[in-house]
Amino acid sequence: MTSGIWRDVDFWKFATIIIALFAAYIAFRQYFLGREKFKLDLFEKRFAVFAATRRFLTHILQQANVSLEQLFEYRAGIAEATFLFDDDIVNYLKSIDERALELLTSMETMKPLPVGEARSKAAGEVSAAVAWLTTQLPELKTKFGPYLKFRTWV
Repeated sequence: MTSGIWRDVDFWKFATIIIALFAAYIAFRQYFLGREKFKLDLFEKRFAVFAATRRFLTHILQQANVSLEQLFEYRAGIAEATFLFDDDIVNYLKSIDERALELLTSMETMKPLPVGEARSKAAGEVSAAVAWLTTQLPELKTKFGPYLKFRTWV
């Protein structure tokens, strides 16, 4: 009779071990899935910053000007960059912002000026800012590339 009891106890020990292994396997898969979800979420947030910058620079390339509303829209689009990227990208985005502000200021300064030396100087500043900003569009993929490649995350 004791052998029957021991057989039942052995069965429950074995069942407990099987259930524990199954639970460990599920926990491992949940960890892996959570890690992959985090990577995807991070990519989406980083890509949103890239897209906002690309949109902003594309507008400047097409129109050769910038409005205050577009500058604010750009700033809103890159607001989370400090939390998503290293200092190299954050500083790069700040330099784009500064040049765009210079462009806006130079454009507003130039508007009321009559034809002459002051207007020519302001036009030169506008031209320099537009030239620098438009050269940044092809640079975006190079700058953002290391942060947006899936291969580096696998």
